[in-house]
Amino acid sequence: MLYPNRLQAALLFDRPVHDLEAIMRSFTRIEGMRSPVGFSLSESNPGRFYRLFDPADELMVTFEYLDRPCAAEVFRPALSSPYNGILTPDIRERITRSGTHILLEVSHGVFAGVEENPEIAAMFDAIGRPRSGANRPQFERRLQVLALMARIAIEHAMPLAVHWTQNDLLLRGELFDQLAASTDVPGPLHIHPVLFGPRAAPGEDAKVGIRTFGARHWLGREVVIQPSILPWAANLETILAFLRIATMANGYIIPDGDTFGPEDRSQSYRVLHHDTGAVIGDATPSDVPLYELVPLKHVDYDFVAPEHVPEQNAFDDRAFPAALMPADQDAKMALANEWGEKRKLAEGVGGRFEVRAVGDSPPPPPQTPRPVPVSAPSPSHPGLPGLSGRGLRSKVFGRKGE
Repeated sequence: MLYPNRLQAALLFDRPVHDLEAIMRSFTRIEGMRSPVGFSLSESNPGRFYRLFDPADELMVTFEYLDRPCAAEVFRPALSSPYNGILTPDIRERITRSGTHILLEVSHGVFAGVEENPEIAAMFDAIGRPRSGANRPQFERRLQVLALMARIAIEHAMPLAVHWTQNDLLLRGELFDQLAASTDVPGPLHIHPVLFGPRAAPGEDAKVGIRTFGARHWLGREVVIQPSILPWAANLETILAFLRIATMANGYIIPDGDTFGPEDRSQSYRVLHHDTGAVIGDATPSDVPLYELVPLKHVDYDFVAPEHVPEQNAFDDRAFPAALMPADQDAKMALANEWGEKRKLAEGVGGRFEVRAVGDSPPPPPQTPRPVPVSAPSPSHPGLPGLSGRGLRSKVFGRKGE
């Protein structure tokens, strides 16, 4: 679902916490300095529950303290994720130790997110009422407000763990605070890389794939990279770069079949678009549409796929070789126009567009060749545990024929 409305975070403690009112008041003070909000206290149970509402923005936030542990079944999906276990190896023990928790929630609209109930959503659809908070700026505003609420609570009382429900991350409190401090949206806090792959035979290198949880909230699709000998952390950086290209100012989705990578040509990935129900690799049919990223080249790890097209096969698409173009004049014009449009997209995000031909000396193609565009600035995330290497460089490019 794009732009989910009702967002929650649960902070788990092994002791009583008596700071809920102080946390709430710190939030209203700090948020009041950051933005022109006018939160009013609409409901309270001192020390236990506070609901704040900003009528101008229709933004509702709640702070709730519960003197009991969270229900264990809430964490089953999160505990099945190897990524959560890698980032917080003792996460199961931390959950076992927890005895109290603070539940934080943010939503847009006077219905406090109940519109996401399928029955209520269907009723509102029937009467033509638009869903509250159903745009990207409001969604990102909710994420930023919830992160601030959680960080303020952590400043008052460090939790054993934080459950960030938008993408089912379950992390120790200190690490969550580091990720929540980032201004990247979407960033490592918002994209959960679900790791998977076959068991390695003795003497073989393990192959690990990634399927995201959280990308659908921006793109309407998740992103997948099939099990690869490349380190999963390097592939995760590429996924974050792909998201950055799609969501930045003037950003766009890399078209189906095109490739992208940094301008220094040290990396290259092909992008494939898959509909719901697609079977990728040995997986069962996907329950959501996917963008698949296929590694073609990664210099840092001496990786070059057989289907990678060498850089010397690039040619100027604005002064293209006649042998590479269709014989039909209309088809030739359509292809040149397509390349021109892709060039504009690439340059709009600060990248550059490149077309390459398959083969050592390109023969006339039997059908219209497929070009491949550019992509954009993509910062690395040195604060994310497990990520190493240089990350993607400042610009990425696309190329034809890979």
